[in-house]
Amino acid sequence: MRIKRYLLVSGRLQEEPGPEDRLQASPGEPGESWIDVRDATPDELHTFLTRLDLHPTQLKRCLDSVNEPGVVSFGRTLLMEYPAEFNRESMEPAYLTILLQDHLLVTVRHGDMKALDDLAQSLTGEVEPPLLHLPQIIYLILDQFTDLNVDAQVAIRDQVQILSDKLAENPGEVKNSDLSRLRAQVQNLVSLVENELYCISGLNASDNEALQDPHKKAYIQDLVSETEIAQRGVYRLEARVKDLYTDYQAAGSERVDRRLRLLTIVSAITLPLGLLAGLLGMNVGGVPGTTYSSGFFIVTGLMVLVVVVEYWYFRHKGWFD
Repeated sequence: MRIKRYLLVSGRLQEEPGPEDRLQASPGEPGESWIDVRDATPDELHTFLTRLDLHPTQLKRCLDSVNEPGVVSFGRTLLMEYPAEFNRESMEPAYLTILLQDHLLVTVRHGDMKALDDLAQSLTGEVEPPLLHLPQIIYLILDQFTDLNVDAQVAIRDQVQILSDKLAENPGEVKNSDLSRLRAQVQNLVSLVENELYCISGLNASDNEALQDPHKKAYIQDLVSETEIAQRGVYRLEARVKDLYTDYQAAGSERVDRRLRLLTIVSAITLPLGLLAGLLGMNVGGVPGTTYSSGFFIVTGLMVLVVVVEYWYFRHKGWFD
């Protein structure tokens, strides 16, 4: 288990080295603490969390191997399990467990979260405006992940546009596997954003005392608005992918129709030729032309004439269009 400890004092966040058994600032010491936990085994996490005096339901949620998005608030402790970074190739998103208790913020990572490292690095530098309290840090964490999902939407939207252009110019270059993979990515992103909105709405509705100040509530309400906008965006993206898949199916049906039409034309042309060959090839008496030395050329010319006439007819009727 790796732990990074930060101290928020006078509007500035600074990394604070210290013993791993220290949870927060010493009695009488100013400031609020943020502890970031990663790579923790279940036993290590259990040992660490039992020192926070969590409600049994919250402790069970934290230690459960199956992450479920949501907010659980009991007394002075708020727990939120939040689906974090979106991975287009993975069906399971990374989860971040957030615990807010008095002057202590604990984040437990379940998966890789480079964005959280980047945020912590930026917050320990010069931040304008200054950080005022721990809920503001929670807001910045969640806002960072919301921005990542918007970036994922843009990347998928560009991919949809590329496939749409290919489908318009050369439908044969677009494969069903490309569309299936794209649909799976969009569905994963839709599920992720819906779960994030569920978590943030639960955070906004929480009765935890640390979030009741109107100034702090404003941060959470802003997050709700941002996530609702992101949700509408992924729904539009989902509709575009469905339209693209419909166009792909229509293009495929058109290719099949063209091939069937060509086969029908070829069959229609060869049918009279087969009839002539069958009639003139019967091994019975009285077949015309058998005594003429130029009979073969006459029949061949007749067949060519039939093909030319049929081809002209089908072309004139637009069967080749």
